[in-house]
Amino acid sequence: MKLASLHVHCLSIWIHVLLTSPLVAQGTGASDTSPAGLSTGDWSSIREIYDAGRYQVVADDVAGAGGYLARNPGQDWSTYFDGRGFTTQPGDGAWSWGLQLQSFGFDGHGSRVSGEASPCADGGRMEYTWTDALTEWYVNDTRGLEHGYTLTERPSGGMGPLTFTLDVRGDLRASVLGDGTGVTFMDDREQAVLTYAGLTVFDAEGTTQQATFAGGGSRLRIVIEEADAKYPLTIDPIAQQVYLKASNAGFLDSFGNSVAVSGDLVVVGAWEESSMATGVDGNESDNSAFFAGAAYVFERIGGVWSQQAYLKASNTNNGDQFGNAVAIFGETVAVGAWQEDGSSTGVNGDQSGNSSHESGAVYVFERSAGVWAQQAYLKASNTDVGDGFGFSLALSGDLLVVGAFQESSNASGVDGTQSNNSSPDSGAAYVFERIGGVWSQQAYLKASNPGAGDQFGSKVGISGETIVVAAPLEDSGAIGVDGDQNDNSASGAGAADVLERVLG
Repeated sequence: MKLASLHVHCLSIWIHVLLTSPLVAQGTGASDTSPAGLSTGDWSSIREIYDAGRYQVVADDVAGAGGYLARNPGQDWSTYFDGRGFTTQPGDGAWSWGLQLQSFGFDGHGSRVSGEASPCADGGRMEYTWTDALTEWYVNDTRGLEHGYTLTERPSGGMGPLTFTLDVRGDLRASVLGDGTGVTFMDDREQAVLTYAGLTVFDAEGTTQQATFAGGGSRLRIVIEEADAKYPLTIDPIAQQVYLKASNAGFLDSFGNSVAVSGDLVVVGAWEESSMATGVDGNESDNSAFFAGAAYVFERIGGVWSQQAYLKASNTNNGDQFGNAVAIFGETVAVGAWQEDGSSTGVNGDQSGNSSHESGAVYVFERSAGVWAQQAYLKASNTDVGDGFGFSLALSGDLLVVGAFQESSNASGVDGTQSNNSSPDSGAAYVFERIGGVWSQQAYLKASNPGAGDQFGSKVGISGETIVVAAPLEDSGAIGVDGDQNDNSASGAGAADVLERVLG
């Protein structure tokens, strides 16, 4: 069938604009917990109305020009609609960015859009009606800003690809990726601030169509080869605030297997990275320590993300898997290496021995006066083969909790006997505190009902003086809080212990 004879019902171009990536915490608005006297369903309805109100598109007047404004508290930015396009700016005003449609259609037969569209705001939705056939629309909600076009009839003119041409607004400039499936938006220092990535196009039957970005600088084109498509089409790139990669990205490094964020700092683990470097910012290009592992610290300054440090263990070794777990609080970073082999115990012991296979270790780094350095090398007080100390981490202020899910003593509670191994893989957790810049172990934690294979310490969490430790393979059939812990009728049911420090 010739393209000209296609019956076009609707062409929908979907652009999901998420100006913050998963690195940025989402605002939750009203509490998730139902107030007394309200059912969960009623409270959910109230929350929906409340959240919808926070994301409304409302009439606004900027310098007397008129227009509409949509705030997005979950993403910490605002979008201004002026009848021609949109401009988005984060709360700190570090950059501005937007798009403005210039034309659409086929090669040599594009239809320009001019003047201002007829705007219509309804809740979190804004529509621009350009012609009888073309409507541009936006939806502002907790996901970000969804941007799309609806074309009700096929543009007249030649064959060739269908093209939408857009001007880039604001102080960022576009750089199209080599394969045309994404765009990086750069600031005047050539730092990446936003990315459009993962461009995919599919038709009414779900068949993927060829589509690419083209152009660059201040102008972009979306180019669609739709000769065999069944309409409508969906075009779906995603914009993110940042796309992070290691400074020495390598095959099978597993960059991103662990992540943590605190304010404008992000730490990313790559537990199978293989360089032989030690310490901070060593030689990244040497791949002679297979699966030694690494971690990377990124910082956002003026809205722009950049790598600040490349972290390695002070005793880098094959297979240690440094970076399997990471934690950050302020300017302190902890990195686990659960298969490290050192036989020392406690804080800053001998790192040179490798006689305790896969006992595990944790490394603490701190930034002082802008310089990152290792502050401590932590081991369990009862280091033993295969314990996996450092498999999980959590950090809050000067308290650090470390999980060792394969530790095997049969002690229970706090600071019990550590010396026996009669309960294989029951698991343990250890609490360390920094006082006056010096780290020391404060507590040895076991489940209140330790059992072989429970893997207590697989996950840990901390907030202030409260710690939670998970035992995902614990077997009791109890339900709720403080049930019968001695009932082992539900194999692998799992449990969690909550512990609190009470200062005397």
